[in-house]
Amino acid sequence: MSLPKVTGAVGLFDRTRALLDGRAPVEGFDVDWTSGELESLFSRAFETAEFDITELSFCNYLIATARGASPYVALPIFPTRCFRHHAMFVRGAAGIRTPKDIEGRRVGTREFTNTVSLVVRGIWSDYYGVDLSKVHWVVGDVDRQERAQVTAPKLRNGWSIETSGGRFLADLVAEGGLDALCAYTPPRTFDGSTVARMFPDYAAEEQRYWRDTALFPIMHVMVVRRSILEAHPSLAPALMAAFAKARDLAVAELEIEQAPKVMLPWTPTHLEQTRGVMGHDFWPYGVAAGVGAGDAPENRRTVETQIGWAHAQGLIDRPVPLDEFFAPGALQLARC
Repeated sequence: MSLPKVTGAVGLFDRTRALLDGRAPVEGFDVDWTSGELESLFSRAFETAEFDITELSFCNYLIATARGASPYVALPIFPTRCFRHHAMFVRGAAGIRTPKDIEGRRVGTREFTNTVSLVVRGIWSDYYGVDLSKVHWVVGDVDRQERAQVTAPKLRNGWSIETSGGRFLADLVAEGGLDALCAYTPPRTFDGSTVARMFPDYAAEEQRYWRDTALFPIMHVMVVRRSILEAHPSLAPALMAAFAKARDLAVAELEIEQAPKVMLPWTPTHLEQTRGVMGHDFWPYGVAAGVGAGDAPENRRTVETQIGWAHAQGLIDRPVPLDEFFAPGALQLARC
């Protein structure tokens, strides 16, 4: 008997490669996986719901869910996670020494509603005590034109937000039109002085943040079309197992010392250092509550924290409960 056929889209990462090349099959299903540029995959998913299974931006999925407009429902699989202190940049002459110094300043970001901005603002407010309402936000393309039109969102909190008027944020932060910038990667005007990192030793600050909060920010989440899960309830645990296997295969390659799979010469040492800070299983899937070995309360708290940030920042009108954010039964799926 032939297996049910479904389509899937995911970014090409070390932790997903085995899904795409077939080493980590989804048991009981024939998944036609697609990969590509993430923004393109997200657009195809949001605009036409093209895929049965897809990776999505945490924040944009949350906003759609809060509005009751998502054809998808999430599983506790987080293919992309990232500390974001390295995404904080400042104009060297602005005199910004700590995040608290951005109060009363002009801060740029590519999108006010994307997950990077959500997380940076959440860290600034919760961990560093920044009053976000005292910041003037500027939205625009960072290094080059990416969109035909940039618009400032209208939020219930009455935030001070404007667009860059067609100017690139990289130029504005270098020339004095911005005091700080939230960006995925260093802007093209970054030189360490005119435009510098807010935290020059960002890795140490990110590790301190982890030790103090146990929050490992979630950038993307895997979602499945509601109708597919209703028709095939075994798909959710099968996907959890497949993603866990793909991740484990990636970690095993990081451990290889004889003929390294990765070009970085001290990869096993870096892996050992990461485990020393975050624990042996630092990339868990699942959100089961509790304190047992099969639970992932840190994931649950991270998701709840980010939902709380989105509500506090005016991106959603209500805190979305976890049993609405995730697929039915997903809260009970064991950590893996």
